[in-house]
Parts: sequence; structure tokens; C-alpha cells
Amino acid sequence: MVAVPANREENLNYSTILKCLQEYFGAEARDDGMAALIDRWREWYSGNSEGFHKVFINNGLSTVSRKMFSLHMAKRVCEDWANLLLNEKTLISVSDEKAAEFINGKNGSSGLLRSVDFASQMNRLVEKAFALGTGAVVCGIDGIFTDRSGNAEKSQNASVRFDYAEAGEIFPISWSGDDITEAAFTRLSVENGETLLYIQAHLIENGEYVIYNRCFSERDGLREEPLPEGMAGVLRTGSVVPWFSVIKPNTVNHLVPSSPMGISVFADATDVIKGIDLCYDSLNMEFVLGKKMVFLRRDLLDKDDDGNFYAPQDTNRQLFMYLGDKALDGDMLPQEFNPTLRVEDHVKCIQEQMNYLSSKCGFGERYYRFDSSNVVTATQINSENSTLFRSVKKHEIILEKAIREAVNAALYIGRAFLGKDYGENSGVNVIFDDSVIEDKASAQARDLELVRAGIMAPYEFRVKYFGEDEKTAKLIISEECR
Repeated sequence: MVAVPANREENLNYSTILKCLQEYFGAEARDDGMAALIDRWREWYSGNSEGFHKVFINNGLSTVSRKMFSLHMAKRVCEDWANLLLNEKTLISVSDEKAAEFINGKNGSSGLLRSVDFASQMNRLVEKAFALGTGAVVCGIDGIFTDRSGNAEKSQNASVRFDYAEAGEIFPISWSGDDITEAAFTRLSVENGETLLYIQAHLIENGEYVIYNRCFSERDGLREEPLPEGMAGVLRTGSVVPWFSVIKPNTVNHLVPSSPMGISVFADATDVIKGIDLCYDSLNMEFVLGKKMVFLRRDLLDKDDDGNFYAPQDTNRQLFMYLGDKALDGDMLPQEFNPTLRVEDHVKCIQEQMNYLSSKCGFGERYYRFDSSNVVTATQINSENSTLFRSVKKHEIILEKAIREAVNAALYIGRAFLGKDYGENSGVNVIFDDSVIEDKASAQARDLELVRAGIMAPYEFRVKYFGEDEKTAKLIISEECR
């Protein structure tokens, strides 16, 4: 069985992995500075940057620390991008009828993608990829056995699986431009209290991909451990296309131009996120430090049986207090401290910072609004915020390619190893739900007018809105015209 252990949110020893790749796989991966950037973006994504969110205060007697209040906007930005790009209305269609049934089931009610919860897992992967710069979908097989050379026979009892790797678990080995052709993927797994490092490498040998699995323990130094029962050490895929696909924001990596890895969608907005948290922290501290205070002279207080002082109108205390023969002059009157709370100034500042963040992260100028008195429709968003529309379309280019590659890899596995009977050239089409940024009904009505005017062909309309390939759309139209 070729598989990757369950994902764990733990930091990997980067130098250990590089050493493993070199010694046990003969693969060279380099530390080009991306690991440090990924760790920094992870801190902001978690909303807890140790060097910023831990505040030290000197009260004149000692230095104390506290955690800064945070709006966690880095997480919010990535979450919003994932929801804009990939949601429950995203449609993945396959042209070949038998292949479509394997992927989506009959009427889209079952199939491979539904059984592995592909939509939900991909949404989570997109969020992490936009946070840390890169993510990957890795295809594998469960329930298949190989010989010592890695050759496997077909088995109808086997099944396709998808694993999802975030940036810190992806190690490019070979690439051309931004296209990664060979890579290793890592996972940490704790078994019987021992932390094990699993590495899966996808390498090209004689023009075809070969997948290698190894397990390591850091106990007593670096040591290779036996693979779990059912996990193959090597699998010869016989495929000229990779069984992994990479997702990243469609922006240029200007921080490490030589790397094929992507950069976080908020890579250039960390200063703005700092500004937002500074304003939000100050707003909260206005109420912490701005509480009403009443100053009393000590001779206006009394003591209880335990010797504790209490004010005349403390809860469950007496309303009247005997002051002896002293005159109640102005100096003895209670003095109130009622500081002015600068709430409106803080809200304005946070809104300005939010506008900067929206712009820096590709949402347009005013994606985040505090004004809840006005409901913004999808049509208004498209007309008022064309920057968002263009950004979504831009990111969809890479996301569509990654989804298509993942589905094509699954189709290859089904045909080559599971005995599925369908053609080799099954077209995969991904239709994104743009109703959040574009009124779909209005777009369809507009395109229908283009069809009636002869500007758009009827089959083009079906391809665009029904996910059909050109051949199928033309066939359906020709049958309707009979």
C-alpha cells in the first residue's frame, strides 16, 4: 500500500529531512530561505507572533508581560480567499460517462470525490496554501500489493486516496520555472509515544514516476525504521505525469525568486496586520484602563471583623457611616475619575487599516466593512470592486490546473491499477462558483442574449454553465434540433 500517514500540526526538523533525502533517496533539496519565511507566516496565521504579540509593561516597580489583543486578520484573509475560490457549488465534470461515474458517482451523489470528502479537504488546503504560500494534493493507492521491484497488479479491491500537504511538508527536488516535477512530502506520526518521520518521494526514472516511502526515527540519532505493514517501499506508477499537484497564490515569489514555492497572500501585509492589532489592542485597553474610579480618604472607610477596609456603599454594607465630629468639607468628598473613551477614533483607525489590508491582499479597497446598515449584493460587489473580481479570476487559473491534475491522476490510477473501464482521454472541467462576486443569473441572461444574437454559439453556453466538454455539448444541441 502506498500511503502517507495522517497530517500532524508539528514543526519538522528541516535539516534532518534534507539529510534523509540526500542519503536515502539520492535527491538533493536545498535550504533557500523559504523555511524561515514559512515559519514566520505560520506565526501570523496562528495570530501569535512571539516577537510582536507579547507585550512587556513596566509599572514603575516591575516589568510584567501580557498577550496583545488580536483580530487574527491573517487567518481571516486566508479563510475568505478559500471560501471565495472553492466552495460547495464548485463543479468538477468529466466528459467520459464511465469516468464521470467513477469520479462523481451517478447524478453527483457518490463517487470518489464524495467518498474522500474532496471538496472540504481542498477548501482547507487552499486556506493553508494562501497562508503559508504553497500546498499540494498527493494521490496514492490503498489496498494494492507490489513486488520487490515496485511493480503492482490490478486490484478491484484497491482504492484511490488523496493526501494534503502544507508548505512545511513540501520539498521540491526538481523544477522548471514554477513547475515542480519531482518532490518529497513529509509527515510526522507518533506511534507508541515515539515520533516517526515519514518521507514519500516522487522521482522520475526512465521518464516515468516512481514513488518511494521510507520511515525514520530520531531516537539515538537518525535511524531508518521498518515501514508499517501494507505500505510499499516503492511503487512504479508507469505514469509520465506526476501523482501530485501544487496549489499556491497566483503571485510572484519576489522574496526568493529562485524558489518554485509560492508566497503567502499576506506576505506584504504583515505591517498592516500589526497596525490592526495595535489599534484593536489599544481599543480594548481603553476599557481596561478607562474604568471609573472613586478616590476616598482613609478616614471615610471602615474595617470589617477581619481588618479589611470597605467603602460606605460596598455591596451588602451599610448605607450610612459615622464620621465622628469631623466636618464634611470639600477635601473629604469622594473624587471621581471618569476618563474619556476614544472609541470612535479607534474604530476609524481600524477601518483605515482594514482598507489597507484589503488592498494589499487583493480584495480591493473596502472588502472589510464595519458598516452593517447596508447589505451589499453580488452585483454591487462586482461593479464596485472589480479588483476582487480580477483577483479571483487570477487565482482560479492555478487552482483549476491543480484540481484538474489531481483528478487526472485519480483517473489514471483507476484505469491502470483498479481495473476501471474508461478511455484514456477523459476531459476534466472545473467550473467555479463566482456568484459571490458576479451575479450568475445576470451573467446567464447576458450570454443568452449573445446566443440569440449569434455572437455566442449555443454549445459555448452549455460548456460555460453546465460543465460539458465541447463534443458533448454539440451532441446534445444536435439531438435537440432534430
